[in-house]
Amino acid sequence: MSVLLVLPAIGVILVQAVGVGRALRQALLIGQLQVLISFPFLPVNAAGYFSRAFELTRVFLFKWTVNWRFMGEERFLSKEFSIVLLFTHLALLLLFSATRWIRPSGRPLSGFIHMILRPPGPVVQRATSLSVTQQFVLTTVLTANVIGMLCARSLHYQFYAWLAWGSPFLLWRSGFHPVSQFALWVAQEWAWNVYPSTNMSSGLVVGTLAVTVFGAWWGTRKDFVDKKVQKSGPRDGKADSAASLPTKQ
Repeated sequence: MSVLLVLPAIGVILVQAVGVGRALRQALLIGQLQVLISFPFLPVNAAGYFSRAFELTRVFLFKWTVNWRFMGEERFLSKEFSIVLLFTHLALLLLFSATRWIRPSGRPLSGFIHMILRPPGPVVQRATSLSVTQQFVLTTVLTANVIGMLCARSLHYQFYAWLAWGSPFLLWRSGFHPVSQFALWVAQEWAWNVYPSTNMSSGLVVGTLAVTVFGAWWGTRKDFVDKKVQKSGPRDGKADSAASLPTKQ
């Protein structure tokens, strides 16, 4: 499930780093790997395997939740609450995609969609690829993961493994004062180590996740701001200008 949370970010990264064609081939490899892993189970009970491996409608027990306990059991189990979380998740992914994740391409969201439908020539693609730095990749993937955890209906204690190692980096990227970063990390560490969870600890879990998401958005507001929109030339790349090469971030 943790891999599913970062798939949107990985898709956006791949399109900019290697182009649409290679990104689709990578997606195909991911799908083939899943089929290969599931192969021993498919001949026996394919329906059972997929229904349990990707049980997106599963309702977790309120007893074990770490994050939304302060909401109360009735609201926690309600369908309306799950729908709100789903739409919040989608809205945050769209916000980050439109305002942060597609910035290496130097295009607005409409231009990025056009780039997917009509891929640019090799020179422009190479220029975009050069902007996909290690820092950008790590920030984007970890941000998608934290967004997914913030909007998850229920988090259990073992899920902290998804978060613990990435939080210091995202808090650093937020640009918050070092004292604030350390305080947020301590609050997060304490909240996840309270057993059983309480209203206070669960509120801190959600609060630190929300602040981390906001910090990731705010702290990256100046990334790629000097990058001009690249205009796609002919598919053979002959009309692509070398002047479109970006400044490394």
